[in-house]
Amino acid sequence: MFWQFIDQRDVEYLGKFSIGVVGSRMIMELLWRMGVGCIRYIGEFVTPNDVRMDVTLRKLESNDYDVVHPVDETNIVSYPFTEDYGEMRRQLRGVDLIIAHRHLKASAKVADDLGVPFMPNIITTFLPDGVSFFEVELPKIELDPLSYSLTCSIQACEVLRLLTGYETPVIAPKALIVDLREKNYVKFVELKAND
Repeated sequence: MFWQFIDQRDVEYLGKFSIGVVGSRMIMELLWRMGVGCIRYIGEFVTPNDVRMDVTLRKLESNDYDVVHPVDETNIVSYPFTEDYGEMRRQLRGVDLIIAHRHLKASAKVADDLGVPFMPNIITTFLPDGVSFFEVELPKIELDPLSYSLTCSIQACEVLRLLTGYETPVIAPKALIVDLREKNYVKFVELKAND
């Protein structure tokens, strides 16, 4: 399907990009499998409740730092989450895109400061010269394993669109929301401006 339409050079071109991922092991794994050149992953302390909500975590990882330990020569650099903004900015310096499913405000601020696109935990992209993450109100989303998996998968496709230029990704203030109550599971929304 999507892979049929992009050239093999585009797939190889993904290896030149560096993406920062904050708090989503699933999106990190999808990007790694797609061939993104470098992934800087920022995790956090994992609780039993996090394990119930995030299908990418195993019960044995509960109460352990969510730090990725590569098993072979990989392109993943992992850091534990820090409240120190300067340190987080240093960890993400040089990335081409930041995707965050946790710590959205801190991640969006780093993206603004670095001048890189930002994807929050919904399907949209905030461009450096476009609508700011801080100018809109994000809709409430339902967290369950299936909608989380679908959101991550669609976000991975949006990353391909953004980096390869094959098609235009969904750009804020437009967004897609995975809603299992909808007939087609995904609905378009217009993000409302903050009052």
